[in-house]
Amino acid sequence: MSVFQAILISLLGYLTYIHVPFLGGGLVGWYCIGRPLVSALFIGLILGDVKTAMILGVEIQLIFIGLVTPGGSITPDMNLATYVAIPLGVVTGLDKGATVALAVTVANVANIMAAPCYAATLIPVNYQKKLVAEGKLDAAALVPVWGNGVKFLFRFIPTFILCYFGQNAITSILAVCPDWVLNVLTIFGNPMCLVGFAILMKMMVKKPTDLLFYTFGFALTSVVPGGNMVTVLIFGLVLALIEFEIGRAGKKVA
Repeated sequence: MSVFQAILISLLGYLTYIHVPFLGGGLVGWYCIGRPLVSALFIGLILGDVKTAMILGVEIQLIFIGLVTPGGSITPDMNLATYVAIPLGVVTGLDKGATVALAVTVANVANIMAAPCYAATLIPVNYQKKLVAEGKLDAAALVPVWGNGVKFLFRFIPTFILCYFGQNAITSILAVCPDWVLNVLTIFGNPMCLVGFAILMKMMVKKPTDLLFYTFGFALTSVVPGGNMVTVLIFGLVLALIEFEIGRAGKKVA
């Protein structure tokens, strides 16, 4: 990974960080391009290996598929995990399990950085309040622009350091690391996708019978000749529509 590639990846990581408004706001940046599966496409284009980046992006997306950030809650840092684990996984040749283990580690360590980052953002906020109290509204309106420099320091710099210098560190570690250590990382990393699904299902499953739809999808892929995820999706949409219509009809009767 060159310096220029590391800069591009780190800049994209900053622009898709939560509450950074410069890339279409949170709706486009954080909730769209900031998702691991979407970010993987851009990371792959920058590094020239879209296929590997997308494969790793799918694995990391599965971990955070049930992640939500309501209110001021502080959750594992999906953003930094994505823009560190995928690039390092691509350039160093880490397998999916080891990359997932790296992503989980980065996400939780980066979570510690959230508190000082949010605390530092109080500096421009309090300064803006002071400008408003003094009637300097034009200067106060510019504070959110340069005030985002705090997020830049806590996002761009760590991402660049980990991506650019981390590739040599990981390559050196892999050269001397015993195979059993990598096997352990793979063993612990692979089941993390199941954790992501479990979190998602905990939010979606309201009653035990809802699990019937979940198991029905697996049965379809095994029974239907040539069945794939598109086939399952079509059946799922039809069943969802039927259940919706039945539920709506029931409410009208009541």
